[in-house]
Amino acid sequence: MSEMGSMHQHHRLITSPVETEVGSILLAGLHLFGHGVNQTGKFRVFDGDALVLFTRGEGSYKDARGKRTPLKRGDAILVFPGVPHWYGPKPGQVWDEIYVAFDGPLFAPWFTSGLLSPDNPIRSLENQINDRSSWLLLWIEHFATLKSKAKQIQAMTSLVQFLSEIVLGEGNVQKPVDDWLARAKGLLGHDLKGDISLEQVSSELGSSYEAFRKRFQNQAGMAPMRYRTERKIESAKQMIRYSPTVTNREICDALGFSDEFHFSKRFRQIAGVTPNEFRKSSR
Repeated sequence: MSEMGSMHQHHRLITSPVETEVGSILLAGLHLFGHGVNQTGKFRVFDGDALVLFTRGEGSYKDARGKRTPLKRGDAILVFPGVPHWYGPKPGQVWDEIYVAFDGPLFAPWFTSGLLSPDNPIRSLENQINDRSSWLLLWIEHFATLKSKAKQIQAMTSLVQFLSEIVLGEGNVQKPVDDWLARAKGLLGHDLKGDISLEQVSSELGSSYEAFRKRFQNQAGMAPMRYRTERKIESAKQMIRYSPTVTNREICDALGFSDEFHFSKRFRQIAGVTPNEFRKSSR
């Protein structure tokens, strides 16, 4: 198993079905440094519907209907009830995913009316993955605390709207300037462990480095490298929050910080506390 594979953590934030008159949330949570459905490659069958967002890594999806699709960061899978399927990272690699499983009258029409088909289970969110995955994770955390059936139904209605935006693209029409910023953020937030060339990013966006830097500063309110560092720190916070035993050294290795001193310094600059202080407050 790889070093990152040894850091595998599965966090079920909703561990048992929450049922209401309009539908149920069956399970929800996230995998950090995970291996997908399983490491054997065998098909599994799920009785409910599910949405899975991939936020790190590359792999593939296959099902008993003969569907085979490569997967990458920014992709989403729709899991259909009763369809044998498998998904996972490339051999020897790991990935991160956020998932929510659901069923019931509120969701059934999407999967029974023909709007969604097992022949097309993959959606690409590309540069929207940061915003979409953050929304879904916060939604799961919020839903797990709800006790009122009325509030649970209200929350599930927002999940249906989110589902419609994912599968049909509704609400995703953006102005050209927003498209540019989303693409720039997507490039800056990709492969947080590796080195990045701002000159290459600007070239992919069709501009000179100086023009790219100024435009990003004006639209995002911060320098490009500051944005990338903030994305790294947000990933570090997620690792600490959901994997309390992860060490600063392991975080450095996973996110490309040169050493623990550099990581701790950047963490405090952006989060306002040291990694160890954040770790204590998360407990």
